[in-house]
Amino acid sequence: MAAAKKKAAKRGPKTTAKPAAKKKVAAKKAKPKTTKKAVKKPAKKTAAKKPAAVANKAVVAATKAVDKATAAVKKAETALSSAMTKKAAVAKKKKTAAVKRQLETAKSGVDKARASLAAAKEAAKTASFNLKVAEIEATVEAAKAKADERATEYAASLEAKKAEALDKAMAAFEAKWLASRAKADAKKVKAFEKKEAGRITATSKKVKAKVADLKKKHNAKPAKKKSAKKTAKKK
Repeated sequence: MAAAKKKAAKRGPKTTAKPAAKKKVAAKKAKPKTTKKAVKKPAKKTAAKKPAAVANKAVVAATKAVDKATAAVKKAETALSSAMTKKAAVAKKKKTAAVKRQLETAKSGVDKARASLAAAKEAAKTASFNLKVAEIEATVEAAKAKADERATEYAASLEAKKAEALDKAMAAFEAKWLASRAKADAKKVKAFEKKEAGRITATSKKVKAKVADLKKKHNAKPAKKKSAKKTAKKK
């Protein structure tokens, strides 16, 4: 009998707990339906953005070369400073045969460091010149991109004017008017593009002339100074 009462007692809480759990689940399921309806919002229209300007590859490459050359110059300067410090330290020692050999080695190290620094500086000078040339040449591409953009804007403005004019046109002549206006706009756009192409050609010629002049000045050798002996002979 005691065992039967225990079983009954165990069964009792289980039957009472089940309906309460169902109610909680039902309540939880009902909540998301109301919140979902409130959260829904109409999608916003985003305006079309203009594509980001692409950096000129030649300018980017030349800039990296300048940075690399500048770092090489700093490294060479550090190496020269270190070699000179080493030489000065050896020079302070007593003049023994071993110290003399060390001093000769230190002097050789200083000479090599100076030569490396001179080469690094020359490389940096060349890199800077190449960057300047690349930046000047990049102006042609920039001018062409602006010309294309202006042509597109001009075509769009013509389209807008066409739409305004079409509203005033008679319905009977709508198809004919659209065809004739489209041809006229195409001719205008072509003429405008041709005009812009002429400007680009003129800009390109100027840039080429400027680059040629810069290269000529860069490659020009300095005039040799007349020796004192030659001037004395002439006198």
